[in-house]
Amino acid sequence: MASSQHILTIEDEVHKVDESKMDIKIESDKFGKTIKFTMFRGRHYLPAYASSVLEQIKNVSMRPDDIYFPAYPRTGTHWVYEMANMLLAGKAETIQQFKGKLQLELVTNESLSKLPSPRVINTHFRLPDAPWEVKEKKCKMIYNLRDPRDVAVSMYHAYIDLKVSECQCSFEGFLYLFLEGKVEAGGLFDHWLAAEDFFKENPDIPVYFHIYEESQMNPLLAVQRLSDFLGLPRNDELCQAIADKCQFSNMRRDKDQFSVKADGENVMYRKGTVGDWKNYFTDQMLEDYYRVYEEKMAGSRFYELYARNT
Repeated sequence: MASSQHILTIEDEVHKVDESKMDIKIESDKFGKTIKFTMFRGRHYLPAYASSVLEQIKNVSMRPDDIYFPAYPRTGTHWVYEMANMLLAGKAETIQQFKGKLQLELVTNESLSKLPSPRVINTHFRLPDAPWEVKEKKCKMIYNLRDPRDVAVSMYHAYIDLKVSECQCSFEGFLYLFLEGKVEAGGLFDHWLAAEDFFKENPDIPVYFHIYEESQMNPLLAVQRLSDFLGLPRNDELCQAIADKCQFSNMRRDKDQFSVKADGENVMYRKGTVGDWKNYFTDQMLEDYYRVYEEKMAGSRFYELYARNT
């Protein structure tokens, strides 16, 4: 199992990963508190993924009608996954499986090949690490954007709640690891910048940007825009039903049996709010955050979305 002390389950089945086959690294924050990762190709990941599965991602077989969804963790992945699948199915009904059944870090190519089309294939990997065939098949993409401060808070709680990372850090200690990129997939800023480069190099690949805060303000419009991007006939009644079904409280209830649980506790759905970072950041932490944000994201197409005073 992913940890000798904790039980990780997916759809009530124990998720076992052999840590002896991982490149385990213990990171220490500036206070000396530790957090455990597995390293893969120089980047940090939760110690919950089998290296053999990660190794095969580049060679995953894609189909022209696949929707590729490379979302950074805690940016609304489950929310958008449900929206897209409901739209493709034409029904405002909760998807009766864990989204990890189509997550590249968790599923073998062989298992993916047996699933019917159209598939919404999700991953937390950076776009440069996508399957080769994503470019060849010109798969449509959905890319999530969310206030990095809220992502940091949500990721911190995910690491604490999942338990497999054995995180001892306070939020303050974790934040500086987050800003240094010593978290999932090399950090959020690296993920965004790599995606930006990918989109510049592949302008013929259609991409839909899902902005978390805008979608929270107007869920119906978010579903309508996603429907249009997927090339589906506009059905506003269906879009409203999906927006209602995908409300956080409904998803948390409806998806409980299909969620990841640590020692029996659902760890996938926490708050789903905007601005929770205000309950965690001190003035000094906020200043340090913006220093890194402005250094990393200056010149990026995404910079203005979350720039200081916006």
